[in-house]
Amino acid sequence: MTTFIGTTPKLRRFYSAVIILTTALGWYLGNGLTGDYWYLVWLAPIPVLIGSFYYSERISFTMAFTACLLGRLSWFVYLDTVTSLLPTMLLVFGLAYVFARIATYSGAKMRAYNVWYSVLIYPVLMTTFEYLVLTFSPDGTASSLAYTQANVLPIVQFASAAGTPGITFLVSLFPSCCALGWLAYAQRNIRIAYPALGTSLLVYGFALYYGYHRLDTLPSRHELKAGLIVMDETKHHPSQQRSQRQISAVLADYSQAITRLTKTGASVVLLPETAFHLVPRNDSLIINTLKRIATQNSTCLIVGLADYTRPDARNTVLVVDANGHVLTTYAKQHLVGGFERQFTPGRQAGFFPVNSARAGVAICKDLDFPGSIRDYGQANVVVLFVPANDFVVDDWLHARMAILRGVENGFSVVRTARQGRLTISDPFGRVLHEAKSNIGNEAQLIGSVPLVRQATLFTYAGNWFGLLNLTIAFSLLVFFRLRTPVLRVNN
Repeated sequence: MTTFIGTTPKLRRFYSAVIILTTALGWYLGNGLTGDYWYLVWLAPIPVLIGSFYYSERISFTMAFTACLLGRLSWFVYLDTVTSLLPTMLLVFGLAYVFARIATYSGAKMRAYNVWYSVLIYPVLMTTFEYLVLTFSPDGTASSLAYTQANVLPIVQFASAAGTPGITFLVSLFPSCCALGWLAYAQRNIRIAYPALGTSLLVYGFALYYGYHRLDTLPSRHELKAGLIVMDETKHHPSQQRSQRQISAVLADYSQAITRLTKTGASVVLLPETAFHLVPRNDSLIINTLKRIATQNSTCLIVGLADYTRPDARNTVLVVDANGHVLTTYAKQHLVGGFERQFTPGRQAGFFPVNSARAGVAICKDLDFPGSIRDYGQANVVVLFVPANDFVVDDWLHARMAILRGVENGFSVVRTARQGRLTISDPFGRVLHEAKSNIGNEAQLIGSVPLVRQATLFTYAGNWFGLLNLTIAFSLLVFFRLRTPVLRVNN
């Protein structure tokens, strides 16, 4: 296909601009921080994949890179807040480069070899890239396309079998199928479209059947009522907890809120990450007061603490039962670079009993790492409690990342976030109760939490699907490399 719809240079420039802008808009809105335009992620790559059939590889790469770079600007302010300008630019440019390389390569191979299975190149390479990121990245999986689909529950269920790589594959297969269909029509070679379309329909048919079947699972009759509390953000600042008078005032505010929730039936109350700052002069006051509050209200308290009482400071969670006994103390394993450089990471998961079942506790960024949270699934927890502290603009995204960990491992997730959202979700990713604290406001939430364990393939086999795609990607690259003609020069 050496000619384009427009044969003049002016028309070719016009169509290239259309390709860049439509793809950029799709990425910008679809891959934003809200999930409102999730469907655009399925459509965004189509123009650049089709464009690669008509332009040179250099121009195709430039179009794809520019489009993805513009689209990724929807994350720029957020990333700059979480990290700094240089890492933000490296990440945005890096993601755009990888997408452009994959899209250009996929389009070139579709056009050159004209075979139905070339429809797999783009989704397999995209899935392989995300698998490598979640396997080796020190910063977690926030950039995964899977999280854009968090509101689409039938699609989300596929994570229980294949993890986030499974969702990424589903999202990426559709634009590849559309592009191959365009190529088959343009070349009057419809026969290559039928097996590609058939394969795609089988994949989506299975995924949707699996998703709807899983969502039809009967709800659990075993529940507990959980209360979630976040005070006004100013109360959590170290400057407001320096004196014992200040600390006592914050404790009194939380005590009143806890009492209100327990009077409405909450048997477990979750406070946010680093709600209190422990130093040697006040640690006994805070710990003893929390034990007394738990005893007086006959409730289990789960409290986030910044513990500076030891040489290796920790970001911890303290779990106190209704009798004032400490059930477990958990230290955050995955720290936010820069923001938490003062802390030492923990090394072990945290467990405690609740209503004759096993519960777990993890903190905020820990939920960005599927491998770490899989440990809780393998330990058969029925609910994971998560104190958190978000960055305002990522309130929806970070809450849904945590919820997806529950889908992968088949347990409920209760999450209380400063500057974010308070959520209670079931093992299927359904948000049962939700409130917002994203403007630093006080927020409270109470709701029933299903206590049921749904066994999942992901818990049993881990990221098998990502590894499968890595194997297929390597095989395809070798296969196409061997089929590339070798230029021989005769002397």
